[in-house]
Amino acid sequence: MLIVSQSSTTNVGMRSYLNHIFSKYIHLETCLAADVDTERMEKADLVLFSSRSAARMAEPLMTPKIRYLICIRTFNHTYLNRILSIPSNSEVYLVNDSECSAKDSIQLLYTLGITQYRFIPYYPDCPETDPRIQYAVTVGENKLAPRNVQTLVDIGIRIADISTISEIASFFHLPLSLADVVSLNYINQFVQLLKISNHQLSQATNTKFITQSIISNIDTGICIIDDEGKIQMINKQFKEALDIPRSHLVGTLLKEAVPELDGIAKRSQDQRSPFFLVCRGKEEPLKLTVQEIRDMNHRRLTMIHCHMDQPALERPAPEGDTEGNVIKREGAYFRFDDYRTANSRSLRMVEAARRISLTDYRVLISGEPGTGREVLAQAIHNNSRRSAEPFMKLNLTVLSEGQIMEELFPGDGREGILNRAEGGTLYLNGIHCMSISMQKEFLNMMDQMPDVRFIASTEEDLYTMCQEGRFLKSLFYMIGEVSLETFPIRQRPEDIPLLFEYFIRNIYNNSALRWTDMCSEELWNSLTAYSWPGNGKEIENLCKYVYCFHSEGKLTIRDLPAYIRLQMAKKTSLLSPLEKRVLQTVAQNPKTGRAGLQEILENEGIQVAEGKIRSILQSLSEQGLIKVNRTRGGCEITETGELQLE
Repeated sequence: MLIVSQSSTTNVGMRSYLNHIFSKYIHLETCLAADVDTERMEKADLVLFSSRSAARMAEPLMTPKIRYLICIRTFNHTYLNRILSIPSNSEVYLVNDSECSAKDSIQLLYTLGITQYRFIPYYPDCPETDPRIQYAVTVGENKLAPRNVQTLVDIGIRIADISTISEIASFFHLPLSLADVVSLNYINQFVQLLKISNHQLSQATNTKFITQSIISNIDTGICIIDDEGKIQMINKQFKEALDIPRSHLVGTLLKEAVPELDGIAKRSQDQRSPFFLVCRGKEEPLKLTVQEIRDMNHRRLTMIHCHMDQPALERPAPEGDTEGNVIKREGAYFRFDDYRTANSRSLRMVEAARRISLTDYRVLISGEPGTGREVLAQAIHNNSRRSAEPFMKLNLTVLSEGQIMEELFPGDGREGILNRAEGGTLYLNGIHCMSISMQKEFLNMMDQMPDVRFIASTEEDLYTMCQEGRFLKSLFYMIGEVSLETFPIRQRPEDIPLLFEYFIRNIYNNSALRWTDMCSEELWNSLTAYSWPGNGKEIENLCKYVYCFHSEGKLTIRDLPAYIRLQMAKKTSLLSPLEKRVLQTVAQNPKTGRAGLQEILENEGIQVAEGKIRSILQSLSEQGLIKVNRTRGGCEITETGELQLE
């Protein structure tokens, strides 16, 4: 057999690999495509071209006497694990002897599941290289790699895949068991690659967890932003030092959280003044340090850090100094953009709230807990003419009548909450919790109130309460000049992935993280079908639970908190005793077919016809409790099915 390729490296590598398989049966020779001639190809029993381009080069010399194959090539999985030494999400050159070969290699790597890198083809006469790219992978063509890369990984030449091995064996009437040996070796190597890849993923997840834990627990306040000014990582200490009350900031612009720091990234380029001052309230100065850093992909980031227990400097920054901005944060911090939704009804509701904010009307917001009622209240205040004045909150759901009166009219000389809210907004959370006597007191006080806008929220139907005599109609109409209604998550399923992504990115402090990358397809389907009685707060709690308890591999339904698993199991229709026993048998004997299941049940003394087994399996499959494989693959229990056996 004559091996014809475009490079001597490919010739040597392919001959070595094929010789290891066929040395007892076939004599192998090699030739470059540029040097091959008709006579040499006709002397060979079979010509094996290493690629389509090598075959095209020899096409003018081909005759009907020449028998040939074009090799289908794959990577030598023994060496593929070398790629995993490169940090995930890096830009990587894929170096080969032609543009076509380089692109084929990239496609093959993606097909094999190595998708954590952005591969860029590199070949002779390639356009100018990008100096920011520090990594390159080559398939035996080290000499062609760009000089500026710091790390070059050689995964060896691509070798003949199992289908080509089978064709060669068939052509020469050799034992097909040769292909079986190669196939087994391929599977073993690939399994090893998967193990290494999963271990790398686990290490990366744990490293992120450790990094986040360190940043969260040190005394220094830290905030990292990208070139666009978006926050990539921020800790509690930084938010406290700059008096930023918002809890979820990853992926948002720093200038939205702290407008005074707009353009701060440019300061890291000014080597003459690496330190500058930002004054907080009461003229207490705060020193910040700005530095340029690079991530593992060599992308430019800006790190801002400050110390929590830093002593005050002797003098405040001069008035008008751009390095001495006073940051004042009080009351409301949510804006309309913080109400995360893609649901058409919710979007219309938010738009209505924007219009309401331009008036001074009193607002009643009704809806279930966790649906963003306070977010709307704060956003209305922040978008109104009162935005520069206080936003005060009175939580009626947790206060007794005495405590409410104490807040409204303290007897020790302190200002009551109404006076502190003058000119601004008073938010009454849970107005449905007021007793009738308290409602009457409040109604009498409203006529003598200072200049305060009222926004109230309720999780009950106040109009029905009025009909039942549990709420004063006069107060209902006075407090609810205009009304808004928030919608539960079960009525807006399109918001589930939006909220998961928002919370998971902030909890993990990773703006590129996607929830679907972390969980199995079946789990994701179950989460989108779940009713979420706790609404957005329940989604946030689950993300925190995952952050604390999960470290490696994709999440499954088994990784959910017990109460969610229980609720999901209740949603599935009740199973008869026989159906549940069949489900248990499938779980204990995966990939067993109908006949096998029938035999197992009969050995346990359960007599059931094969037709009955068939109908039960079909019913279990339709409920998503088992998966029926094709041909002789039998049945397997699903994650949802396992819930029924808990």
